[in-house]
Amino acid sequence: MRAKLSFDNSGREPLARAMASKRQDIVLQRRKPTQARARATMKTIFEATARIIEREGIAALNTNRIAERAGVSIGTLYEYFPNKEAILIAMARQRLAEDERLVRQALVAAEAEQDVSLARKAIHTMVALHGDRPKVRRAVMAVHLANGFGSEHARPVQDIAELIVERSRRLLGDGAPQLHGAALFVLTRAVIGVIRAAFEERSLLPGTTSLEDELVRLVEAYPSALQRAHAASKSSL
Repeated sequence: MRAKLSFDNSGREPLARAMASKRQDIVLQRRKPTQARARATMKTIFEATARIIEREGIAALNTNRIAERAGVSIGTLYEYFPNKEAILIAMARQRLAEDERLVRQALVAAEAEQDVSLARKAIHTMVALHGDRPKVRRAVMAVHLANGFGSEHARPVQDIAELIVERSRRLLGDGAPQLHGAALFVLTRAVIGVIRAAFEERSLLPGTTSLEDELVRLVEAYPSALQRAHAASKSSL
């Protein structure tokens, strides 16, 4: 069974979760789609929002424009969302959930092949996901981050870390490096930050082997560096 990795921030994480929960009461959707028709309506609202962002930019968004583009009444839209920010946050969460699903799927496939790098498989998947409608992703993630949900962005990268640590434990036993606390935070945010920056800066690196190679080197070398540091600290005692 996969060991769950977690981090704390000197007691601040529970406070952050409480604050995020309070924000959720204000900004998130009013109605959860449970039937096919409701899910189809929400999908239409999301697609209308995405097309406005792609063609006119996020500044052109308002609920009336979204409803008109989606072909639904403003009343129907308000049954689901109280404002445009709630729509964008829901879109960001949908994308993050899909990211997590696809990264996990890639990792499960890679685990079946002992010679395949888990980090490479997952990073390749993540870069490809960031390249899908990047203008929309940037817009929805910016709103998601601005509302204090940044910790949710780490989940796909944490999957990579968990599986690498699990594989290391199978190979090295109790001598495998432990990845938690500040180490887990730094590694996951480093990977996310590099991928995000490559797209936000319109770099030519996304999709290249060189970017993938450097990120793989970072992820695979980090646990080994931790192990060496731990051994050095024990030997100095």
